[in-house]
Amino acid sequence: MLKDVRITRKLPLFMICLALISALATGIIAYQHAAKEMRVEAEQKLFSLLESRESSLKRYFETIRQDVLFHSQSPLVTASVEAFSAAWRQLPSDKAGYLKNLYIAKNPYSQGQKDNLLYADDSSQYSEVHKQYHPVFKSLIAARSFYDIILIDPQGNIIYSAEKELDFATNMYNGPWAMTNLADVFRKVNENAQPNSLAYSDFSPYQPSNNTPASFIAAPVFDQNQQYLGVLAFQMPINQLNAVMQVTAGMGKTGETYLVGGDLLMRSDSRFYTDRSILKTKVNTSSARDALLGEEGVTTTIDYRGTAVFSAYKPIDFLGVRWAMMAEIDEAEVLEPVYALNRFLTISGVIIAVVITLLGYLLATDLSVPIVAMTDIMKRLANNDLDVNISVTKRQDEVGSMANALEVFKENAIERDHLQQKLSYLAERDSLTGLPNRKYVMDHLSKLIEEHQDINGQIAVMFADLDGFKQVNDTLGHQVGDQLLKEVATRFSLCLREDDLIARIGGDEFIIILPNIATLQDCDHVADKLLASLKDSFAITDKSLRIGVSIGIAIYPLHTETPSTLIKLADDAMYTSKRSGKNTYSFPDNTQGSNSEKSDSTSSPNERTQDE
Repeated sequence: MLKDVRITRKLPLFMICLALISALATGIIAYQHAAKEMRVEAEQKLFSLLESRESSLKRYFETIRQDVLFHSQSPLVTASVEAFSAAWRQLPSDKAGYLKNLYIAKNPYSQGQKDNLLYADDSSQYSEVHKQYHPVFKSLIAARSFYDIILIDPQGNIIYSAEKELDFATNMYNGPWAMTNLADVFRKVNENAQPNSLAYSDFSPYQPSNNTPASFIAAPVFDQNQQYLGVLAFQMPINQLNAVMQVTAGMGKTGETYLVGGDLLMRSDSRFYTDRSILKTKVNTSSARDALLGEEGVTTTIDYRGTAVFSAYKPIDFLGVRWAMMAEIDEAEVLEPVYALNRFLTISGVIIAVVITLLGYLLATDLSVPIVAMTDIMKRLANNDLDVNISVTKRQDEVGSMANALEVFKENAIERDHLQQKLSYLAERDSLTGLPNRKYVMDHLSKLIEEHQDINGQIAVMFADLDGFKQVNDTLGHQVGDQLLKEVATRFSLCLREDDLIARIGGDEFIIILPNIATLQDCDHVADKLLASLKDSFAITDKSLRIGVSIGIAIYPLHTETPSTLIKLADDAMYTSKRSGKNTYSFPDNTQGSNSEKSDSTSSPNERTQDE
C-alpha cells in the first residue's frame, strides 16, 4: 500500500482516513435510521387520515342512497308522478314546446333563478299540479342540498324539474340530451325497473347546467299496486362532496384528500386551486392508477402539481362507479425534521473534518496542493467553464486517479451540455408540428415588447383557432387530425414574413406574432392570407377535407402592454370571430382605425364547417 509514501506519512494518513470514515458512517447511519422512522410514521398517519375520509365519504354516500330510496317510495313522490303524468298527457301535441315556452322562455325570472316561478298562468291542469308540488320539491332541495330534482315518465319525458334548465320537458330517448349521463341513468332504471333498485352516473360536463360537472342518482317509482310509474332522479351537489374531502384537520400545510375518476380526472376540487378542479385537473400518477385497479397502499410520487409527495391511495365504489381516493402531503414537509438532523450532522461533520485537517496539515502537504488545484478546476467546471485545462502533475497514487477521473468528468460535462442544449430546444417546440410552443411564445413576446418600448414600434398578436377541426378529429381519427395540423402549420408558415413567428399552443390553436407593423392594414393583409391559405381542400389519405380558421388580433401597445393580456385579448377577439360566423378575423371591440371584424366573403356557407 502507498509504495511511494514514506511510513512517517503513511500511518498518520491512515489514521485520518479512519477517523473521517468513522464520522461519516455514523452520520449516514443516524440519518438513514431517522429518515426511515419518519417515513414509516408519516405513511401510517397518512393512511389513517385516508381511512377517516373514506368512512366519512361512505356515510355521505349511504345517506344519499337512503334519501333517494326513501323519497322514491314516499306517497308524496308517488302522487306527484301520477299527477304530473296525467297533466302531461292533457297538454297540447307539442308538449315540450308548450312547457318550455311557459316555464323557460316566458319565465320572468333570470337564468339560474327560474325555479322561483311557482306556476304558469295558463289555467292548465299541469300548472295546477306544478303549483301544488313545486314548493315541496324546492324545500327538499334546500334541506338535502341537492342541485335539482327531476321526474321522468316511462316514455323518457322529463315531466318535471325543479331548476327548469334546458333539459326540462325534453325526452331522454330522442331529445337533444339523449346522450348525457342523465339519460344514461334513466335508461338503466327504466329498462330494468325493480323495487329498491338504484342507478348512478359519474360526473361529466352537463350542458343544460351550463356545462358544469354533474352526476345523477335515480330510482324507480311505483304506486301502491306496484305498478311502475316512472323515475325519480337527483342531480348530485358538488359542494357536499368537497365538504367531505377538503377537511384539513391533521393534513398540515400541504396535505389534502381528493377523488379521481376512471378517466384520471379529479372528482373533487383541489385544496390548492382557486378554480374548479373537477373534470379539469388530470392526476396521471401511479398511485391513482393502482387505486382504480383495486389496490391500496402508500408510496412517494410526483403529484398533479409536479411536487414530490407522500401518496396514500385506495379504491372507493358507489353503485357500480369506482373512484380513486387519495391523501397526499408534500415530502418536504414530512421530512423537514430529517433535514434538520441532516444539517446538524453536516455541521458536526464539518467541525470534525476541520479538527482532523488541522492535526494532519503538516502530514498532508503533499496532497493539499493538487487537491486545491483540482477543487478550483471542479468549481470552474461546475460554473460550466468547459474550456478549463486540467493541469495536475501526473502521479501514480490516488491523486493521479482523481485527475484522470476529472478528465472523464469534464468530457461527460461537455456531453451533458450538448444534451441540455438539445433538450432546451425540444422543450420549446411542439412535438407534432415542430413549431414553437406556448413557453417559447411567452418568452419571445416578452423580449419583443422590451425591444419595441425603445423604438415605439407596434406588435400584432394573432390567435387562430381552426373551424371544423374537432369534427375531422372525431370522425376520421387522431392520425388524420395530426396530419391535418401539420399541413395547416405549413400553409400558415408560407403566409408570414421572415421576422414573423408562428407557434402551436395546443390542440388546433395557433399564435402568430407580427413585429414592426406600421398600420392595422398590415394585420388585415396577413389575416387575409391566412384565411385564403385554407380555401383549398386538404388531401389526406383518400379524403378531401375542408376547414376554416377564426382569428383574433390584438396590438401592442394599442390594446395593452402586457404579454399575457395581449394574448388573452387576441383569444377573446377570436371568440368574437367564432360568434360572427367563423372563417373570419376580429379585433378587440375598442380598436380604432380598422374594421374590428372582417370575414372572408368569398367563402360559401357550405365551405364553413361547424365547430363543436
